[in-house]
Amino acid sequence: MVIRLKFIDREREMEILEREWENRPSFVVLYGRRRVGKTRLLREFSKGKKTLFFTFPEAVKTVQMAEFKRAVSDFLSNGLILKLETDSWLDLLIYLAEGTDNSLIILDEFTYAIKSDRKILSDLQRVWDGILSEKDVMLVVSGSLLGMMWDDVLSHASPLYGRRTRSIHLKPLDYINALRFFKDPEYGLRAYMLVGGIPPYLRLASRYKSIEDFVKEEFLSDYGFFYDDPYVILTEELRELKTYFSILRAMASGKRRLEEIANFIGLPARSVYPYVETLMRLGLVQKEAPILGSRKVTLYRIADPSLLTWFTITYPQLAQISLGTAKLDDLYRIFSLRFEELAREFLALKKPIEFEKIGRWWYRGEEIDIVAVNGRTAHLIEVKWKDLSRKDAERVLNALKRKSKLVKFDGIFKLGLIARKIEDKEELRSKGYLIWDTEDILS
Repeated sequence: MVIRLKFIDREREMEILEREWENRPSFVVLYGRRRVGKTRLLREFSKGKKTLFFTFPEAVKTVQMAEFKRAVSDFLSNGLILKLETDSWLDLLIYLAEGTDNSLIILDEFTYAIKSDRKILSDLQRVWDGILSEKDVMLVVSGSLLGMMWDDVLSHASPLYGRRTRSIHLKPLDYINALRFFKDPEYGLRAYMLVGGIPPYLRLASRYKSIEDFVKEEFLSDYGFFYDDPYVILTEELRELKTYFSILRAMASGKRRLEEIANFIGLPARSVYPYVETLMRLGLVQKEAPILGSRKVTLYRIADPSLLTWFTITYPQLAQISLGTAKLDDLYRIFSLRFEELAREFLALKKPIEFEKIGRWWYRGEEIDIVAVNGRTAHLIEVKWKDLSRKDAERVLNALKRKSKLVKFDGIFKLGLIARKIEDKEELRSKGYLIWDTEDILS
């Protein structure tokens, strides 16, 4: 028996797509990292509509064109296109455009077509300008190769520039929607911290009852899903993988300044920065500057949770994995890093406090995990992936009070703490502190 998987979230994106459908002719560009749910979103959106849904295979042009002919033939209920002898996408796209109206055309994984023949960009532009833009048609182009989507589809240098009526960058699910994959929310929260909001990753994690089993079977086994998944993701987007892998490993091991990363891999900082810039452009790495402080000190971190987990516990242990001796020792460090990001997400989604900007603060070896500024009020919040007694919590808050004197801010400070579990939360709150733990995050 086949069980249909539930479609979770994406209400906003569905609303945008439906609005574009109501305002045809329209041309939508949908992009996002692999497995984020683009195809599933488009499948759900296309229900009840007259739709040509074609997913370009990662194949040579001849194979792509043959499959496209069959799809168009079925869509138009006309076999003449199968007899059309051509090696030009323009001929096939014209045939499709002239034969359709009041319909939805979805060209999924369009970047594979660009890889095999870049001329399809100008061919599609000519067909849109000359035919489709005058018809009751919605055209959707989607792709997973982000570098190619930005350079060849979205940039001002693209033949398609200025044609789209909407672009949608589909991002991973937030933690609230990610938890809908799990019966046990506390387990789901840990799984989300390890793999992020990618639906197939969450679905895989939901099969397990413990985080240890999930990590052992899927990250620390040569038969595990995540054993080679990052290779697939990174190989499609990048060349010189050794350098990129070394940079990501450096960040995962705690090297966050450009000079530290450069020293770790044995290259000059000026040579490393272009690689880091590419990783940032692809959304795999994020740059941070201290809030309420000097902008000269910049740190870098791995922004993709599954890559952080892989480069922290899988990549360094490839030899041990093959021997069956890999360990879970660095799991705590991953949770500590990701819990800080989860805490910021909690504040943004649940809004227990108002703020206009949020970030981290550091100065001469001192750090504050979260600084959330609202007008003349700055909320200073420490984040701990620990179970804290009241005394432990007070000790953290007293240290935070000391650090607050180093923060240059002309306003009022409010001090707070987010931890895995905090004893006597209400008593601490009665003293004016902002206090939350996973119970609040999950409520």
